[in-house]
Amino acid sequence: MTILPISDNAPFSSPPSPTASVSSSARRHSRFSRHSNSTYANYTSLRLPVVLRRLFKPPTLDFETAIWEICYLFISPKKVYRQIYYHKQTKNTWARDDPSFALLLSAFLMLSAVAWGIAYSPGFFPIIRLMFNIVLIDFLLVGSIIATAGWFLAGRFLRQRSTRGVMSMSQQDSKLEWAYCFDVHCNSFLIIWFCLYVLQFVMLPVIIKDNWLSLLLGNSLYLGAFSYYVVISYLGYSALPFLDHTEMLLFPILIFVVLFLASLFGFNISRHAVKFYFGS
Repeated sequence: MTILPISDNAPFSSPPSPTASVSSSARRHSRFSRHSNSTYANYTSLRLPVVLRRLFKPPTLDFETAIWEICYLFISPKKVYRQIYYHKQTKNTWARDDPSFALLLSAFLMLSAVAWGIAYSPGFFPIIRLMFNIVLIDFLLVGSIIATAGWFLAGRFLRQRSTRGVMSMSQQDSKLEWAYCFDVHCNSFLIIWFCLYVLQFVMLPVIIKDNWLSLLLGNSLYLGAFSYYVVISYLGYSALPFLDHTEMLLFPILIFVVLFLASLFGFNISRHAVKFYFGS
């Protein structure tokens, strides 16, 4: 005899185990977490490129490789561009996915701005303004314009084509990335920094003097800096296997030589540069 009613039509079943309930809930939570993390990761990757996301993760920055590249851009710049094939195979991109090189170069430029400011325009706000002009305008803004011009011109006129006018490589491998063009600018700007922000700073008391030898020395420094910038840029674009006739990118050197010869008739570039930045 029992005090619980038992229906013949509905068989008795035991209540669900608390452990089973918790396990089911945990599985649903785990699936939801994985879905949420995956969705967030995809959303983040769509919003920010890898090179920008690494700015907020300092442990992922590879300054050792950046220092190696800086050294070899002076010694053997071709060796730096040989890495892009390995980078393409492993990261599926021609451009760097690490901003360490640009960060180091920006730091060099800021230190140079501090030195120039202390020497020729002492004061906190003049130095800050000089850092703004050198890093944000000279390096980043002008560099972005040059990279955009190189990306457009190289992609429009230097793409290698087969005899039937079809790209000889896949669309993915033959894509000219704007970020790679900016990398080429960063590599090339290193010599600009060394010649015009370091050597010129040391030599300025001599090259701004009012004599022809100082004029020749100072203007030759500018000719060498801008010409080497073009050479490094040429090596960067010629390293891409889907570009052809990249020697056309060396044409600006001829323009620089003509301007250099014309400047020898009395236009001291260093003196005018100092006047432009410091007003004296």
